[in-house]
Amino acid sequence: MAQILRDHLGHAAHAVSTRQLPNWLLRAVALFDPEVRSLLPELGKRKDATAAKAQHLLGWNPRPPEEAIIATATSLAELNLLKSR
Repeated sequence: MAQILRDHLGHAAHAVSTRQLPNWLLRAVALFDPEVRSLLPELGKRKDATAAKAQHLLGWNPRPPEEAIIATATSLAELNLLKSR
């Protein structure tokens, strides 16, 4: 997602990190932070979703993920809802 933003939004996405947080570091932080600790059960789980039911019942076709990511970021930027570092 971060790379998509950087590729398409240029300078507007300069603050988006493309790095990943290692699992061991998240586990270490979780020892001291209850909010981070609550995320541990989800660590390493892949969540797949499908729009098949909406497509079948409603005839709805979602936009491609890349297009949705870019449109969302563009809207947030236009509304001045993005923080800069």
